[in-house]
Amino acid sequence: MKKIFLLVLLLLLNFNVFSQDDNLQKKVKTESIQMTTVMRYHNIPGVVLAINRANLAFLLSGTVDKVFVKIGQKVEKEQVLMSLYNPNLDPAILANLANLDSINAQIEQSNRDLTNLGVLRKNNSASKTAYEHKETELKNFKAQRRAIEAQITLSKANQQESLLKAPMDGIIVEVNKQIGEFIAAGKAVVEINQEDKNEVEVNIPKELWKNISIGMKLSGYYLEKNIDFRITELAQSANFNSHLMKVILQLETKIDNIVGQEVVIEFPKSYKNVYRLPLETIIDDGVNQPYIFIENQGIANKMYIEPLFIENNEIIFTTKQQLVFPVVIKGQSQISQGSRLQKIQ
Repeated sequence: MKKIFLLVLLLLLNFNVFSQDDNLQKKVKTESIQMTTVMRYHNIPGVVLAINRANLAFLLSGTVDKVFVKIGQKVEKEQVLMSLYNPNLDPAILANLANLDSINAQIEQSNRDLTNLGVLRKNNSASKTAYEHKETELKNFKAQRRAIEAQITLSKANQQESLLKAPMDGIIVEVNKQIGEFIAAGKAVVEINQEDKNEVEVNIPKELWKNISIGMKLSGYYLEKNIDFRITELAQSANFNSHLMKVILQLETKIDNIVGQEVVIEFPKSYKNVYRLPLETIIDDGVNQPYIFIENQGIANKMYIEPLFIENNEIIFTTKQQLVFPVVIKGQSQISQGSRLQKIQ
């Protein structure tokens, strides 16, 4: 009987202790927080290209006669880079020059004949028909001369096309043909870059595209060196396959030999109507949805959050309901849903 009495007494004492513990106010520190806008930067890689770049080709087919430049060589505008041999060029010019001499001789003779017929017409010794026929013949000869002169101009232009010249000051990037190799018309044989102005082409998602505009300046880095960019072109529609938006940026920082190198550009993204709190404020067991405690009339209440990202030891998040009550920022590890709270400074 005594054992039963002692057991009941112990149970009553323990219940009283637990009840008193539940009614104790937990000391916590709270803070009211407001919605804010957070700007986060996303690193997008890109390759530097020369703004002025050209792949040069001959407009004629033929065999490489001479190569005057090498990769990496600096050249000036109109400098000859390569020459082409086409066996039809010189004979075409010579044939047209011979035809021009012949037609000039015929025009001179026709002029003399027309002058003589004019004298005979005054003496009524030649018919009007013969005179008009000779006039027509002279006009035809002159028309033939103009056609031949046009052919000569074309042949000389083709001869000039056998010389490949630099369209600008720049640096030779690639030489694709050597002496003796055959070249098809329109096939690129030399690549040249003008390296004083460079740009980067990147493709970004629409979430980043919405935060930028033409003329906007962005920062980035190359080999741990800070560099600056300016947006010069901005697509207004996404690529059909990738669903990304193209952006072209001009490199504002002068760096030697950077063409072809990878750089990183920092694109801003604005997160509106979000909250930020110290990371230790959040309760997250890795299994359940993270949450915070808010204080409402001295009682602790859970509020689940939607984390966005962590930055500088702070968590940026949203909630389904607006935070109108103070948030427990210290002492939250000692409380649970419904705990009575005592706010401390």
